[in-house]
Amino acid sequence: MEGLGAELDAAALALMEALEALQQRRRLLEGLLREGWLSLSQARYSLGCHRVSSLQYGATMVPRVRVRARQDPGGVSHFEAVPGTGEDPEDPQEGGGNGLRQRRGPPEKGGAPSRPPPDPLTWFGVLVPPTLRRAQGSFTQGVTVALEVAELQSAVTAAAARYRALRQRQRRPRVDTESKGDLEQHEDPAGNVEPICG
Repeated sequence: MEGLGAELDAAALALMEALEALQQRRRLLEGLLREGWLSLSQARYSLGCHRVSSLQYGATMVPRVRVRARQDPGGVSHFEAVPGTGEDPEDPQEGGGNGLRQRRGPPEKGGAPSRPPPDPLTWFGVLVPPTLRRAQGSFTQGVTVALEVAELQSAVTAAAARYRALRQRQRRPRVDTESKGDLEQHEDPAGNVEPICG
């Protein structure tokens, strides 16, 4: 029973540490997003509403970062940022997307390497204000921190499940000893157990 108590204490400590780390990362993510939106609004103010709007977006947007998820045997999910390739937004290997796609022949071996996606700041002109660059940097850091938050959330969920399982194991022996005590009280002198109807 002492070993189970020590395991339960360790699980509770791990859960609290994971929750604290998650809370810190969430605050950091919140700060980065706030700073990014504020910088974006400052850029919109300095350039004008017509210069920083959805009308300036590129005709074809491609992701600069993709997220690859995997799960370890313990049930904890891990997320990894993978740079975008600058090609189709839907990955043909994953079979994603329900719409029509342009068919391409098989990739040529030894051909030109895939180019990185273009910088979205070029949609807003050549000389963009520093606030727009600052907003881009904040959102880029935010993607990295968001991945960490997702990993920490998965770790908290796994730690909470482990803690609950240990709590159940700790309660189970008590239930067994209590039920044995009830049976002993309802035995008659001959050793027969009376059924309890309730």
